[in-house]
Amino acid sequence: MLAIEGLRAGYGALEILFGTDLLVAPGEFVSLMGPNGAGKSTLLRTIFGMTAINGGSIVWNGERISGLKPRDILRRGIAFVPQGRCNFPLMSVDENLDMASCAVPGTKRSDRDAIFDLFPILRERRRYPAGYLSGGEQQMLEMGMAMLQRPRLLLIDEPSVGLSPQAIHQIFSEMLRINAGGCTVLLVEQNTRKAMEVSTRVAVLRLGQVIWTGPPSAITHEQLGSLFMTGHLDMAANGPALPTV
Repeated sequence: MLAIEGLRAGYGALEILFGTDLLVAPGEFVSLMGPNGAGKSTLLRTIFGMTAINGGSIVWNGERISGLKPRDILRRGIAFVPQGRCNFPLMSVDENLDMASCAVPGTKRSDRDAIFDLFPILRERRRYPAGYLSGGEQQMLEMGMAMLQRPRLLLIDEPSVGLSPQAIHQIFSEMLRINAGGCTVLLVEQNTRKAMEVSTRVAVLRLGQVIWTGPPSAITHEQLGSLFMTGHLDMAANGPALPTV
């Protein structure tokens, strides 16, 4: 579905990705993990056409999309929920969803109803300004705005940042529902324990390259910590444990 090969990308003269390779199959829930500065968010932004590509390729369903603009990538079925709040805080939930609808011609009322079925709290809050919602509710709104665009691949960057444990649990539950509905998910998340619970596969990024990938069952949390710190998989499982988030 998504094939990234030898990807080199960054911001102007600052290169962040150095020959990144990654495959994502239809229906997968893949979590990108790695230490701060590894290039995880940059990889999502590059897939969505938001950074300069210096080499390599991104192929989506057989079509090379490297270098396309975000609007063209969106029209091909890839949506992006960036880190931080990206809604219009003074506009209502309904108005925010209206704005998202503009990106996809032919959006129907049934599409809006499907978003409210996915996130029932948004139906209750539909007249509220987005800025009045809790952090978890705003994250649901942003995911709803992305899902309104009917993506086949959803890129999500750090959805749990700043949320309470209860909100984090709810957000991860909703991501699982989205994935179960047939949408492939590529997630960047620092809450490694939670991400490993929901993912079908983990990809570890370090210094701009994917250095390990496999199912969560194939790696312990201690081994993951060793990969983060040293770039090597400690088969004795006695590497430094990652902090619990």
